[in-house]
Amino acid sequence: MLSKSHDSPSSFEPKQRLLGPAENGILRISQQFQGYQKAGQVLHLQGPYISLETLSSVISRLQCRHPFLRSRLQISSTEPDSYLMEEDDTLCLKILEIARKNADHLHFWRQAWKEREKDTIVIGQGLAEFWLLQDATDQNIEDSPREIVIVCDHSICDGVSLSTVAHELLIALSDNSISMTSHSLNWPITMEVAARQSLSRWGILIAFSKLALAFLYWKATSSQPTARLPWTNVDFSLDDMHKYCHTETRYGMLTKEETKKLFETCRREDVTVTSAISSAILCITSTLASVDNNQMTNLVLAIPADTRRRCIPPVPNHDLSYQVSGVMGFTMATRDTPTESKGMWQLAKTFGHHVNKSVDAGHILALAMVMGKIYQKNIGPIDIAHLPTTVITNWGLLPFHEQYGKWKLTEMTPIGNLIRAVMPVFMLQTVNGILTVACGGAVPLISETIIENLCNGTMHNLRQMIED
Repeated sequence: MLSKSHDSPSSFEPKQRLLGPAENGILRISQQFQGYQKAGQVLHLQGPYISLETLSSVISRLQCRHPFLRSRLQISSTEPDSYLMEEDDTLCLKILEIARKNADHLHFWRQAWKEREKDTIVIGQGLAEFWLLQDATDQNIEDSPREIVIVCDHSICDGVSLSTVAHELLIALSDNSISMTSHSLNWPITMEVAARQSLSRWGILIAFSKLALAFLYWKATSSQPTARLPWTNVDFSLDDMHKYCHTETRYGMLTKEETKKLFETCRREDVTVTSAISSAILCITSTLASVDNNQMTNLVLAIPADTRRRCIPPVPNHDLSYQVSGVMGFTMATRDTPTESKGMWQLAKTFGHHVNKSVDAGHILALAMVMGKIYQKNIGPIDIAHLPTTVITNWGLLPFHEQYGKWKLTEMTPIGNLIRAVMPVFMLQTVNGILTVACGGAVPLISETIIENLCNGTMHNLRQMIED
């Protein structure tokens, strides 16, 4: 058990924090492969002009609250091949003010991300940055579109905590009298320590034994090759794709009414929303996967999982840190995917049963303790034999408001650097009653047409599931 709550005052904590194994692995991958796996959120606002000074003040208050945001990346002098974060109250995080025309607000941020996603981390600097996008000529207009973009290295954040920080930013923006200094947090606990302290020694042994047995069973029963989405013909090797690819993402959204209906139908069918969306994704993926002379293949879906609520005590969502492991990948024969909504709901139940079985076996905490080794292996050459067909990560039902003072939050868009992902990656989130499904991939290895068809097909299947 942990000896104290994770959110006790940070004044008693040291000024340095050694990164854990998973954090180190992600950081090395990011540094070596041009920001790969870097994550962000685009906050689409409607309201009055935001000055750079105002945003800087808001970010300073966030830095007072979150140790990682007020710290510089350093190389450890005592631990080989390890990094640490060192607090520095003088640190000014990078804040970019990027001018754009109001007419371009729907798409300009995409180009800005494409141009900057490969910016790599720098020793001695912070691991987060902020962008402010708006029309410089509308300072006197009270109701114009504006975007604030939060970008963070994945080694110190996950979708849940990054989104929580985004929520805190909007709260501070809406009311500059709110002080976060008195609520400064501890250094967040590493995922490995949180997982290990949640189990007894016997519990750790049991969890690893069950994980090993599940993996051996999967290897023994998955003799068919993994289905792949088609790649375009490129003149570079997979190991060099980070040099030549960029991330393209397509977004699909359900309306509030559709999202509500999906949630209600999931409750009625006794499945999770993630299971329903995964079923929709599997069904469209099977229709787009490459077919080689009717060769039998398996769809393999990788499922990252939040470890926060599995730990004892739970790691708070407001602790900006990486707390993600996974469950055993879901495998099914490509030819067995249904085409009708009834079959899709049955597939969702099968998928949900698989996830629950993996959770009950303790796979999430077991994997949490070895994610560092997995990431270390990913630094080497790409081995597609061990990679899934696709990945789905659900950032969850996020805690946002529709109105923050003078600003209305009209939309929130997840972004990520996927330039070394040989398979499409799906990101899900629900904000203010609206479900967003993002499908991203490394272009040109994966064509924009495939990414768009995957996204559109998923949304089509979801609507079919809730309408039939």
